[in-house]
Amino acid sequence: VEMDCNIKGLYNFSHRIDDFEERRIPNPSEKLNVAYIGRESAATEAREVMDEESETRSKLEEEIAQLEAQLQGKIDKEAQALQQYRRKTNRVMCLEMEEPCRWNNMYKELKEYVMKTGDLPPVPSACTTEIDRKLSIWVQEMKSLKYSKSERMVNAPHRIEALESLGVEWIESSEDRWNKMYERLVAYKRKHGTVKLPSFMQCRKAKDAELGALRRWVDSQEQDVKSGDMRRDRLRKLQAVGLPLKLTWEQEWDYYVVELLKFRSKYGHLDVSGYANPDLNEFVSQLVSRLKKGSSVKLTKDEIYDLQIKGLLGDLKNMSRPGPGRPPAGGKGKESTKLVPLERVKEVNYWAGMLEQLKAYKAEYNKLTFPAARGAGKKGGKYSNLYEWVEAQRKSFENKTLEESRIEELRKIGLEFDPWNSMLGRLRKFKKDAGTARLPKDYKCTNEEERDVELEELCKWCQEQIRLYRRDELDPERKKKLRKLGVLLTKGNMGKVPWEVRFEEMMDYYEAHKTCLPKRDGPLRQWVLELVDLIQNGYVSNKRQRLLDEVKIAPYLRPEVIFKGSTAGRKRKMASKNIDDSDGDKPIKAEQIAAV
Repeated sequence: VEMDCNIKGLYNFSHRIDDFEERRIPNPSEKLNVAYIGRESAATEAREVMDEESETRSKLEEEIAQLEAQLQGKIDKEAQALQQYRRKTNRVMCLEMEEPCRWNNMYKELKEYVMKTGDLPPVPSACTTEIDRKLSIWVQEMKSLKYSKSERMVNAPHRIEALESLGVEWIESSEDRWNKMYERLVAYKRKHGTVKLPSFMQCRKAKDAELGALRRWVDSQEQDVKSGDMRRDRLRKLQAVGLPLKLTWEQEWDYYVVELLKFRSKYGHLDVSGYANPDLNEFVSQLVSRLKKGSSVKLTKDEIYDLQIKGLLGDLKNMSRPGPGRPPAGGKGKESTKLVPLERVKEVNYWAGMLEQLKAYKAEYNKLTFPAARGAGKKGGKYSNLYEWVEAQRKSFENKTLEESRIEELRKIGLEFDPWNSMLGRLRKFKKDAGTARLPKDYKCTNEEERDVELEELCKWCQEQIRLYRRDELDPERKKKLRKLGVLLTKGNMGKVPWEVRFEEMMDYYEAHKTCLPKRDGPLRQWVLELVDLIQNGYVSNKRQRLLDEVKIAPYLRPEVIFKGSTAGRKRKMASKNIDDSDGDKPIKAEQIAAV
């Protein structure tokens, strides 16, 4: 029987009931008796459920305790195993430091030097003895390996610690140095509430070297901003911390034009308000303002040409002169997209016209390389501005703003979007066939019929990479690729290659092809032919002849062997016809030459 307690002015007392209760009224009325019976039935059911819950809880708690005990046992075993592994590893590292090897020998020599002189050896150029110079070069090599995070050093912490104990200080990367100084600046602001640092004179008076270094670093960041060398991510960090740094209009130009191209590629229009970041919005507003008639600040001819060649000028001009049915610059909404079709057609037509010029240029000259660095022809000529247009397409491809259909069209006619890697691939193939990637300054053949145009191009390209390296303008990744291929990026390698280097290349080629004479004409093939003639005529020095005999390669340089089955061999007069059986041993492998 349900009773509405609110009718009698009563309330719900369920929040006061803490336990099962007995009957308070010994002789209840019929309604109360029925309620008592219902409560007792509910109490019985509740007790059964509570007993079941208590039993289940006890079982689960027991299982959890067992699992926790098992887990703790596993954790203890893991800790013991790791501790045992560390002890064993420490033992291995200690024994490794005692083994006879090049690293340990150099380390012992360095340790003896430090104990004798009390300091590390000076830089190689300042060393007075060959032993000191050898140690100095080795220390610089270890620093370089640590700086480049080579596995030889990263996976050998005992060696790093051993060198640090002798006083070796590692080279910090530029990124680490920058982040370290930035954290100092943040800490200074947190402490003083400002990023305005004292003057150099005040830093000297305070005799605070760290504060003076921070002041010099902040000044260098300001200089980087003025020169345009500051990275965008670093500039944003410095601006966020409170430094009043800002790039000039000329410095921002290339970056924001690329961002604008990306925006148009994604949204199909140039109305950046409400879509892009505020900086890009401000840049577009300034562009539109400078394109308006009567503006006090105008765009330069170069800037207008840059916008035109990238297909942005038409849209920006329309945004700068609002009219009937045309929204003003910076207007939001879908109305701004009404201008897209007409300007898009103009831009597509201009692009198609330049593509036809490129096709005509290739049909006329049978190549897509241009004679001048600033254009494919004289100003106003047949192919004027073609070079700049092609470079703009490559730049758009690099920035991922060039449409796929245009990429396909340009690739159909043979345009290479990455000429550098293409030349690297040609050099790699040449090395496989000719046995060397160390090419002379120029390679010219007196016989025009036998002229190797590809080899001449590779020689010019390699020397250009060496010149870029000397001017510190070669990209680090490209340096690694060239060095891995065997190109030596030093001044001494712009001319003749040393005899020993060519000899090692010949041995490497023999290991790969089982012959000393490369099948492709090139510097190594010419060197081998000259060596064969020198051996036959007895003009090889005693030192080099001993090397040839020790590595057991001399018999394979006999004319009857090296020219066997070749046209050149049939034309040559062979000085001898038989090879002594005593010289029939196989030559030593290339990696064993160094030991010899």
